Amino acid sequence: MDFRVVVSDPKSGKAYQVELKDPGAGKLLGKHIGDKIEGDVLGMPGYSVQVTGGSDREGFPMRADLPGTKRRKILLSKGTGYHPIAEGRKKRMSIHGRDISPDVGQINVKVVEAGAKSVEELLGKAPKEEKA
Repeated sequence: MDFRVVVSDPKSGKAYQVELKDPGAGKLLGKHIGDKIEGDVLGMPGYSVQVTGGSDREGFPMRADLPGTKRRKILLSKGTGYHPIAEGRKKRMSIHGRDISPDVGQINVKVVEAGAKSVEELLGKAPKEEKA
């Protein structure tokens, strides 16, 4: 079991991808959208992050108002997973529940409490050297 975690830094406006493998990935199971998580799991000591969304392995988005860990077909008029072109239009779509389970592929989080080092230092990639 592994997750791709996208960490957004509201201060800089940048996002960083972190590959999370066992055993750290197991600490996220059972959490749901809106929960706060310690940044130590992501290699960010002193930080606190909040789950804002995600998608399952097939690409179906997670939705905060749909409880559970399974994918369901629900009637949507707006919000996560559906943005209608015309007002009043509705569509039945498959949406994943808000709880993190092994079938989730990507988790989106945002930084809510900062630590000593910057997010860039902790998660930023080293600049590549240019060829002469």
